[in-house]
Amino acid sequence: MGIIMKDTKLSDSTVKVLKIAVIVLGSVLVLIALFSNILGLSTSSGLSSNQILFAVAGVILIMIGLLGRRFPVFYESTAKIFLSIVIAVILLDLLSLVLVKLIDPERFRIRAQKIEVGHLDEVEHIVVLGRYEPFVVWRSNPIINCDSITISEDGFRLTPEASHNPDAFSVLMLGGSSMWGAGVSDSGTIAAYLQRDLSELIDKPVAVFNLAQQGHSSTQEVIELLLQLRNGNIPDLVISYGGFNDVWGAYENGLAGVHHSLESIAGRVEGTDEALGIMPVWEIILSKTNTWLLVTSLRWKGILPQENVEIPTYRTMGINFDTLTSQIVSIYYGNCRVASALADSYEFDCLFIWHPTIWTGDKVLTDREHIFYEGGHESFLAGGDPAFIELLQASYDLFEESITDSTRYFSFRTIFDETEDGVYLDYSGAHVRAEANEMIAEELIRIISETDLLLSNDMTIPDN
Repeated sequence: MGIIMKDTKLSDSTVKVLKIAVIVLGSVLVLIALFSNILGLSTSSGLSSNQILFAVAGVILIMIGLLGRRFPVFYESTAKIFLSIVIAVILLDLLSLVLVKLIDPERFRIRAQKIEVGHLDEVEHIVVLGRYEPFVVWRSNPIINCDSITISEDGFRLTPEASHNPDAFSVLMLGGSSMWGAGVSDSGTIAAYLQRDLSELIDKPVAVFNLAQQGHSSTQEVIELLLQLRNGNIPDLVISYGGFNDVWGAYENGLAGVHHSLESIAGRVEGTDEALGIMPVWEIILSKTNTWLLVTSLRWKGILPQENVEIPTYRTMGINFDTLTSQIVSIYYGNCRVASALADSYEFDCLFIWHPTIWTGDKVLTDREHIFYEGGHESFLAGGDPAFIELLQASYDLFEESITDSTRYFSFRTIFDETEDGVYLDYSGAHVRAEANEMIAEELIRIISETDLLLSNDMTIPDN
């Protein structure tokens, strides 16, 4: 017995009614998405993710209504194209993964560690080189540990061969990335060479502690010193090695005496979208791909042109140059007075030093150093801005002119002037090679030996 199939095809009039209904519904969704803010249906300005979803759904419904019976054919063709694009994107991302591992393995290693410990989204939007630490704002993160870099759980860099003897001659080294040892191994930092040289100079165990942090200013150094004293870590000698970051912070914030990235960190506290790293959906997705990781690596290595980023500075804010220069140096000396008062109370000595930079000395530059001198790389955009260089040079001049105690305050701006070999490592214009750090440690030993710093601590200097 045959089965009679009924024709279930909709009539043209029914299709017409459904098309109109779908178009009207789609239009309503689009209108809701566009006018949610005016109608009070949205709690924030701009387009939210929900508004975007409403608009997309509305557009799809309108397309279905306009195409009618032709929609299945359109859908099939579109699906094939979309699938082809997805496959191409996946293949491109896999290829990018291979290329990043080949051309920039260190960047991939650090990213893999971030993923392993979690919180990748938060870490990708960090505004400082470290993890949060009360009062000093940040310290180094042990996540960056590798064969050449060792960070303790407290966030401090290891000084090889430092004595653990409680009676050792103790030195606390404060400063920014130059003292921390950016670009060199643990054994190539100023602290490491000073540990070696002091151990040879005096007849007593020596413990040099590298408390410097990347980006720290003199105010953060004083706070770090206070925290160490509070915890019972009383040194024999404190060496503050900075200046550069005090100028950098003032340059980018238009305000002296503050740490760098002030606006970004304040935005984190105040919950602004930009500071919290809240980005458009498409940008979030793109930033998580290996393809984007490859692009950033190629930019970093100079293979691709840098992204043009306009940064606010004291000059764009209309801040008076002479006033800002004076405030930078005045606040620095104020911090030194605080440290000196602590030294008198806790009975230790202090040295305050402004470290050399590629823009403040008269070193004959190598071809590579000339590139760093011109600056402008995305790793340190300030280096290509005359406003920063002028503020840096003027601040160094004023610091030197204001020195009243030549046994405690020093400028090392000319220490490399007679050096023909390459010294500077990167576009920061402040990070130097291990051999240069050794020269700095030797100069510190000369200063320590020619003053009463060792005699005041009852040190014995063996006869040569």
